[in-house]
Amino acid sequence: MMTSSRRAYVWIWLPGQTSPLVAGLVERDDQDRYRFTYGRRYLARPDAISLFPDELPLRPGSQAQADGALPSCLRDASPDAWGRRVIINRLTGQNGDAADGVDFNELVYLLESGSDRIGALDFQESATDYRPRESQTATLDELQEASAYVEAGEPLPPALDQAIQHGSSIGGARPKALLDDRDRKRVAKFSSSTDLYSVVKAEFVAMRLARHTGLDVAPVEMARSLGKDVLLVERFDRVKTTDGWSRRIVLSALTLLGLGLRPGQAALLYGFLRLE
Repeated sequence: MMTSSRRAYVWIWLPGQTSPLVAGLVERDDQDRYRFTYGRRYLARPDAISLFPDELPLRPGSQAQADGALPSCLRDASPDAWGRRVIINRLTGQNGDAADGVDFNELVYLLESGSDRIGALDFQESATDYRPRESQTATLDELQEASAYVEAGEPLPPALDQAIQHGSSIGGARPKALLDDRDRKRVAKFSSSTDLYSVVKAEFVAMRLARHTGLDVAPVEMARSLGKDVLLVERFDRVKTTDGWSRRIVLSALTLLGLGLRPGQAALLYGFLRLE
């Protein structure tokens, strides 16, 4: 467990690959300013790619943003409001309003969140020993129950500690978790206790309508768990191969538009686009 961190190695799954390698190092100084450096071995690879050419072009030397913020293409791999709430709950035991005053630097969230995160990046303390932060397989009911505890600001029963880890690396502000369902990887989006109507069912309808109009959207299904609606969204950043799972690089609309992220906007970092 860590509540402070100064550096993290950025591991990447190159297109079509089922295992990661080190792309570079991100460091944080005493003024909470960040810089990134591509590894020499990575730069020497003929198949090396930039994490995002507009922000971190593929070149030697350290690179920092003008305002010192964590590069947006790395921030896209970090948990947002919901995932941060899960991590704060696990590291401090703080819940509800008490957790609002708790905050960690960005590297803590990157290093404490699950490795099966959205996109093709992960973050490790080591440049040579990749250790995925994985949770035991959890059922949909267990994920639903664990999310309800966190949303209500109640202490999480020990039996659900592993289940809630499935929600530590995912974006958005609403309760959700990553679900391994046989040969599919999906995002489970749960109903909230504050919903005045079935928000997840409305999203399901919107997604299906979008597909019928010809838009390229992820396949969705509706399910029920503990008497509540659950939206299951197939992950477009994972591809099943004969050797395992390959990952696709994704960037948020905020990053692609160069808008960055201002304080208090963690919940808005939500719409992702796949990069081929």
